[in-house]
Amino acid sequence: MTVSKIPTRFLLTLILVCGQAFSYAAKPSPSPIHCNAVKTDSALSSSSSLPRTAPANWQVKVHNTYPHRSNAFTQGLFYHQEQLFESTGHYGQSSISQININSGEIIQHRALNKNVFGEGITIWDNELIQLTWKSGQVYRYSLPDFSLLQTQTISGEGWGLTHNNQSLISSNGSAQLSFRDPISLAVESTLNVTYLGRPLKNLNELEWVNGCILANIWQNHSIAIIDPSSGQTTGLIDLSRIVAHEQKTGTSEVANGIAWLAESQRLLITGKYWQRIYEIELVKTPASK
Repeated sequence: MTVSKIPTRFLLTLILVCGQAFSYAAKPSPSPIHCNAVKTDSALSSSSSLPRTAPANWQVKVHNTYPHRSNAFTQGLFYHQEQLFESTGHYGQSSISQININSGEIIQHRALNKNVFGEGITIWDNELIQLTWKSGQVYRYSLPDFSLLQTQTISGEGWGLTHNNQSLISSNGSAQLSFRDPISLAVESTLNVTYLGRPLKNLNELEWVNGCILANIWQNHSIAIIDPSSGQTTGLIDLSRIVAHEQKTGTSEVANGIAWLAESQRLLITGKYWQRIYEIELVKTPASK
C-alpha cells in the first residue's frame, strides 16, 4: 500500500494531545506498533499462564483530517492502492464503497440486500471480502469493479475482518478471534484475547499492523493492540479526545474503522456517522515507559 497522494510534510495539523491546538508535521516517525509475532499452533494456546504485563497507553497526534460521509455507519475500513474502501451497516443501508480519501468522492458503490447487515472488510488476492452480522453470509467481490464473485457462509456473527498475509482474521464481538483459511473460510485456529489476564470482549473492527492485531472495542474509546502469539493486549490507543471532538456534532456515534498507511506508518481512524477521517500518529503517555 502507498499513500503518495496524501500530503505528509508541512501540514497544518490539529493536535489533540498535550492541550496544543495546532502544529506543523515534519517527517513521519517510525510507528511504535510492533509485535514481531508469527502465528503458530502452540502460540494460540491459552495465555492464562503468561505474565500479565501492564499494557502501554498511547494518545494520538492528528496529522490530517479527511472528509467522511456523515450518513455512513462505518463497519470496516481498508486502504489499498491509494484508495479507501469502506463497509457500512444497518438493514437497508449496508454497502461497500471505494472512496477518494482526499476529496471524499465515491468512486464506486454497491448496496447490499436490505435484509443483510454489512460488517468488516479486507482485501485478499485482489478480492474484497465482506462479513455480515447475523446472516452468516460472506461476500467476495472482484476488484476493481465490485462484481460479486461468490457468497460463502460461516457460523456465528461477523464483526471485524483483517488478514496477516497467511490467514483471514475475524471477530464476532466476543473476546475470541478466529484465524480462517482465506479461500474456504474454515476456522484454522482461535485466539483468546486478554487484558491483564482477563478476557477482552467486544472486539470489533480489526487491522493487521506490523505483526500486531489492532481492534476497536465496541462502546469503548480505545483501540487494543494485541499480540497474536499470546492474545495479550500490549497497548491501548486512547481515542477519547477525538471522539469528544467528533461527537460535538450531535450525530456521531462510537469510534469504528481502522486502516493502515504503511508508507507513513500512521493510522486512519473514523467512526459511525462521523464527519471526518483522522490520520493519526501514536504518542506514548508520560506514565508509560
